[in-house]
Amino acid sequence: MRRFFLLVFIAMEVFVMSIALAQELYIRDLPNGAKLIVKPRDDTSAVALQVWFRVGSVYENYEEKGMAHFLEHMLFNGSEKYPYGEVDRIVESLGGNINAATSKDFTYYHIEIASPYWKQALEVLYQITLKALLEEKMIEKEKPIVIEELRRGKDNPTTVLWETFEKTAYKVSPYRFPVIGFENTIRKFTREMLLKFYRSFYQPRNMAIVVAGNVDPKEVEEEVLKTFGREEGRPVPRVQIPSEPEQLGVRFEKLKDPRVQKAYWIIGWRVPAIGKTDYYGLVVLDEILGSGRTSVFYRELKEKGLVYSFFTGDMGRPRDNLYVISATFDPDKYEEVKKRILDLLKEVYENLTDEQVETAKQKIVGSRIFEEEKVEGEAYDIGYSYTVVRDLDFYRFFDKNVSKVRKVDVMRIYERYLSKGNYVEVLMLPDRRGGE
Repeated sequence: MRRFFLLVFIAMEVFVMSIALAQELYIRDLPNGAKLIVKPRDDTSAVALQVWFRVGSVYENYEEKGMAHFLEHMLFNGSEKYPYGEVDRIVESLGGNINAATSKDFTYYHIEIASPYWKQALEVLYQITLKALLEEKMIEKEKPIVIEELRRGKDNPTTVLWETFEKTAYKVSPYRFPVIGFENTIRKFTREMLLKFYRSFYQPRNMAIVVAGNVDPKEVEEEVLKTFGREEGRPVPRVQIPSEPEQLGVRFEKLKDPRVQKAYWIIGWRVPAIGKTDYYGLVVLDEILGSGRTSVFYRELKEKGLVYSFFTGDMGRPRDNLYVISATFDPDKYEEVKKRILDLLKEVYENLTDEQVETAKQKIVGSRIFEEEKVEGEAYDIGYSYTVVRDLDFYRFFDKNVSKVRKVDVMRIYERYLSKGNYVEVLMLPDRRGGE
């Protein structure tokens, strides 16, 4: 009992500390509609600069499939100020890192750099995101590169597995389409199509500039007004993203692949969207089930040799979110693994204790603090909260909301979402006839 109260005391101290840190945001709405969010920190000599756009593959119509990802490639192919290759040279010469990522819900560009060079990094991000040339010759150069990336993905059995899972889970929602698109759509991209998409979504009213690290917020604002703040804000197209209808019954797909020797398996359920009130109960349940060596699944599945590996977690989506469990195991153990996992879910529900919940909450907050020690981790959490969750309070009060989770909240997640027979399941097995 003394250990239980000690865990609660430690957890509450961590909650208070992390909440205090999370509230120190410098937020400005620029005249053109862009959002500036700065998290000043004097505990580091590094700075993370990120530019977030509320656009990803779910914002594309069918002819545009793969365009958000393709544009990510194109924006590194020359701007008004920097010719092709110059951006990488500048950032690397200053000891920094530059990259970008496209998802189904967002696209972001980021640089991590030493604090004396943050102004140069800001100029680079401004140029590549809002001043890209999108030249015809570079578009044609990039097409075979992206198509080759797509083909390499198809050569990876796990890519096929996950794409099949999403096609099975979503019948109406555009989440069913892969971010990279399709070869037939990519080949038909024209400069006119790309420019229309680029000008619609890569513009002030659809973006956030996030800076975390050793900077003066007012100085950052001044520099942002000289760069991003000069651009015209335009109306953002209203894209209707259809919601997935309620699923009735189990959906199951079996795949055979000569390239694999083990069974690859995914099972998933519809769960609360990220940031919703009951979402935090899911976060705590996931910590208990699958996070680290003390988790239930690690002890009962991995340590006992039933599976080679496993993963648990939700997709972090603002709509039609999914909680998934995936595992690899010997093909002849499929029935045993599935039964054991479903039994473990029920056992956790029936035997859950307050101490388990408090320990999980402490671990979640501790992990978040560790993650946000790096400026890029904190900037990402801020950008994701504003762009995807559409609520900065998700970042500000995440720890506080986790701290409010009770045992009954965790149990309710199982009752409402994981206990019913309306899951999605995809199983990939070796194809012995394939000459493995």
